[in-house]
Amino acid sequence: MKYALPTDDGKTVSKVFGRAKNFAIYDTEDSSYAILENEGADSEHGAGTGAAAFLATMGVGSVVVPEVGPKAAETLEQAGIGIESLGTGISLDDAIAGIRAR
Repeated sequence: MKYALPTDDGKTVSKVFGRAKNFAIYDTEDSSYAILENEGADSEHGAGTGAAAFLATMGVGSVVVPEVGPKAAETLEQAGIGIESLGTGISLDDAIAGIRAR
């Protein structure tokens, strides 16, 4: 399964979802991850729903985030993407280690 974690610096989990500069996409099948730019981060409206739609096209099965707005949560749910809670500022390495430990 693929997990998406929002990140602004490529090292830690961001506080925001839709306006995060990037997403770390972790794939449990081959233990790989890549940092992908969130092209809608600077959108005037709909950054969260745009990010959710983008992650759906990437085949993400779950987002691991501190919080998600209601419209983004609805879009994620409609796309069949789960939402898992995680504190802000946690290193991506620690977050991914937590996913691996499941």
